[in-house]
Amino acid sequence: MDLQIHIPADEQAINPVCNFAYSWCLNCGLSEQEASKFTTAVSELVTDIILFAFPQSENKFVDLTFRQTLSDIELIASEAGEPFDPDKHRYNPENALNNGDFEGAGLRIIRRFTDDFLFINKGKEGKEFRLRKEVNIHDIDELIELSRSLKPKEPEKEPTKVSYSISQITPADAEDIAKLIYRTYEYSYTKEDLYFPKKIEKTLTGKEKLGVITRSDEGEALGYFAILPKEDSNIAEVGEAVVSPDYRKQGIMSNMMEQLIKVGREHNLEALYGKAVTIHPVSQRVNQKFGFTSTGLMLLETNNVVFKGFDEEYPQPVSVVIDVLPLQENDPKDVYLPAKYHQILTETYQRLGISITPKKSNGYKLAEKSDADLEINYSDSTSDIIVNKYGPDFKSVLREMLNSLLEQENPNAIYLDLPLENEATPLQLKELEGLGFIYCGLAPYFHQDADYLRLQKICTSFDFDLVDVHSDFGQQIKSFITNEYSKNS
Repeated sequence: MDLQIHIPADEQAINPVCNFAYSWCLNCGLSEQEASKFTTAVSELVTDIILFAFPQSENKFVDLTFRQTLSDIELIASEAGEPFDPDKHRYNPENALNNGDFEGAGLRIIRRFTDDFLFINKGKEGKEFRLRKEVNIHDIDELIELSRSLKPKEPEKEPTKVSYSISQITPADAEDIAKLIYRTYEYSYTKEDLYFPKKIEKTLTGKEKLGVITRSDEGEALGYFAILPKEDSNIAEVGEAVVSPDYRKQGIMSNMMEQLIKVGREHNLEALYGKAVTIHPVSQRVNQKFGFTSTGLMLLETNNVVFKGFDEEYPQPVSVVIDVLPLQENDPKDVYLPAKYHQILTETYQRLGISITPKKSNGYKLAEKSDADLEINYSDSTSDIIVNKYGPDFKSVLREMLNSLLEQENPNAIYLDLPLENEATPLQLKELEGLGFIYCGLAPYFHQDADYLRLQKICTSFDFDLVDVHSDFGQQIKSFITNEYSKNS
């Protein structure tokens, strides 16, 4: 959940921001001591921005985004003040002791009181500072290992035959959903928030997820399946699927998927999409069965995949296939397809049944400055840069963002989304030569209901042979990416 505050570059704004930050930290689950430390870091950052980024502070503003997940909190401060290089302002203890020179002390405090401190230079778009702190609600990893070591191996037994019905989930189902997750996975499910009924209830009340629950005629919860609407577009991700082990092989999962597709259409969603792991083809086969089309292959997308029954540790971050199911018919949309990827993008559109009119770029006008959003997934060590507008500074802005991520985050992969309905995309793609990006796939309706070309930059070594892709077209995409990766290596 994001909370956004727009404050003036005025010293009078510092105390109210810090008071809010402290209360917010406590509400997010930090202890009083950790909340105080994080608030101190926030205070240092906001103070430095207000005092030094805007020498002429009249009518200048700072945007603050307070972002919360179950496992961490993050403050994102965005401003368009004077250029700044943090490497030029490092703290020197000897200068502080001997000369009273405390330059860089504020940045040192920020780094000590947070788990991650990231600076992103976005050129004419300004600068971005990100402060992150882990929230240790409980040590889920210890619980996972404990449950694995204590759980005896049980012989497989025949599933219990049962009559059941499927209905849409409501906040009242929250506790049963948490119990279903535990009974099926104990503490090995990767989405930790599903162990907390209050968290589930909150997301259902806020319509942050839509889904169905399966119950026996006696009212026992047997299965749960949900789709998660994207905040910036009218599509939803298929995820959070579970069937109680005693009631599998009775068509419950398939029937829930059918109901989910109906729910998506009833809510007028443009499409459903899934990220099917390539460690084995089971989830890919399920998606194919219901008409999903593979549109991309995201290499090294997640570190956080746990599979029961796999004794050996998977030797690299897990890649995922993007599967998409359009839910509505569309009028032909104008798209500008780069020549390099014209054929594979056109075939992807055809397989999806999405009507397009390919256009050629003719004398487009760049925006005054580039505009790009950055999403960082700290736990998976990946980032996604979403381009909104191209300016003359596009390549330099992108290079600065990449350098910041590579120097500070040590990512597995960096993804880049380019708008296909923007006339500038084909020629701007040529500006990316030498930056190490290769094809990832088509991301239809992924941002602001528009289609995007997703590229990827692989930042660590991996083995393509371990990436198991099921569908024929998915294998075609994999082959295309493999060839391009080989040429760029």
